[in-house]
Formats: sequence, C-alpha cells, structure tokens
Amino acid sequence: MDDCEPRFRDDMTLDYAIRVEDVPPTGREARFELPEQIRAAMTRRFGVNNVDALKVEARLVPLDKGCLHVTGTVQGRVEQICGVTLEPIWTDISQNFSAEFQPESMVAKFVIPDDDFETDPPEALQDGAANIGELAMQVFAMEIPAYPRKEGVAFDAGELGGEKPASPFSVLVDFHKTDADNDGT
Repeated sequence: MDDCEPRFRDDMTLDYAIRVEDVPPTGREARFELPEQIRAAMTRRFGVNNVDALKVEARLVPLDKGCLHVTGTVQGRVEQICGVTLEPIWTDISQNFSAEFQPESMVAKFVIPDDDFETDPPEALQDGAANIGELAMQVFAMEIPAYPRKEGVAFDAGELGGEKPASPFSVLVDFHKTDADNDGT
C-alpha cells in the first residue's frame, strides 16, 4: 500500500511523507528500506563510515482534527571507528518511536511549561502530510554511539606513562595526627 518512495533532499533530510487523507479510519502500515545511494548520503549526515540495511516500519492512525499518531521501529547498522583501538566496528540499532503529527497552526500554539522535561511537542504536518522518513532518521541518529568502542575494550590512561601529579592536598595528609609531646593546648 506504499505509494511513495524515500527521497533524499539537498538539505540532507529524508522525505517519506504520507498524506492525512491517505490514512483510512482503521489506520495504515508503512514500510520502506533505504536504497544504497541514499544510505551512502546518510553516512555524511550521520558522520559514520557506513550505513547498512536501514529500514523503517510504521503504523499511522488518524486522530481528530486532521492529526495522525505514528508508531514504528527503525533498524539498521552503522560502521564507525573504535575510539580506543581505531579499528572499524559495526553497531546494530533497533529503536521504537512514537509521535503525533498535527497541522502547523496547532503546533504553533502548543506550549510546554519550562519545568516539564517529559512532554514531547507534536510534529508538524507539512502540506497535510506526515514525514515519517525524517522522523525515523532523527530517532536513528540519536542511537548512534557518540564514542564508539569495541566490545570488551577499555581506555587505560595508565598505559600512557608518566607519574601521577601530586595532589595539592597532599600537605594535609598528616594534619590530623597529634604530636605525642603536644598536650593539645
């Protein structure tokens, strides 16, 4: 039932938009896998060596007032350089996502109190369509390790050599000890 293909734009966003009127009252499934040329472009966007088998599965359900609720999963693999061994490593990513898409006029009125760190603002429909492609790419990007490390490898600064510098508090080590000849007065 998918009538659109993923498209990579010049601004490095991924378009896979489904119009609100194309979602029946019972909901709609959407599935797509990124072709090799788009995955190659995503390597630049994500700052990784390689992106492999990136696919998205989603379910869209209509809500009141021309809104959509989307739930889904984004899966793929990224190749990065290990920050310790400098060897290439692969990381498998599988992340669920959920979002509500609302018309831009409704999103503009949405207010989140400053002390509310739990509530996510709704996504804006663009020309009456939910861009689940870009939503999934943002979720995927958040799961890419910032500091990739090969499993079981740890950075040991002790191997770099050099003496440990003296603590500025080392002069206080014996401060609490009293002298046997001193009566404490």
